[in-house]
Amino acid sequence: MPSRRTVLGAVGVGLASGVAGCLSGSQRVSGYIQYKSIAGVIERSNRRREESIISVDASYEPSESPPDVSLDDEWADYFPAPRMPVVPESLDADLRNEFDSVRYVVGVTSPEWADEGESVGSFNVATSRENFNRVQVHTEVTASSDGTYLTIHSVDGLWEFGSED
Repeated sequence: MPSRRTVLGAVGVGLASGVAGCLSGSQRVSGYIQYKSIAGVIERSNRRREESIISVDASYEPSESPPDVSLDDEWADYFPAPRMPVVPESLDADLRNEFDSVRYVVGVTSPEWADEGESVGSFNVATSRENFNRVQVHTEVTASSDGTYLTIHSVDGLWEFGSED
């Protein structure tokens, strides 16, 4: 399992990997959820703007501190447990009434997605509301991504964070 330092270093790389994708991204890998977010998309006059509703970032060691949460005050009442956001159909409908579209993003970090010279790699990409609801930060999953869309194939419990001696 990756050390905290390795994972923190991979976050910056992971963001770029999530946008750029990699050749092995579409294979199924074992990894853990390190990021979740919801954004409302507004499209006006050929311009697209995203408004962050909520984002949850992994603490990288579950026993150290809880995940970091950023939550728009206007939507705070919709998330009774902000560190573990779930979106029921009624909230999805409210979001879709407010915005032109809604973007659900889940980030997965896996040693199997590492670029050469790195110990882990990440994809932070769009997914379905159903996949978003199936997982929480620090959950171990089997997932695949083509660099633009994430699929969760199984949810396997809490990721076991190892220590590097």
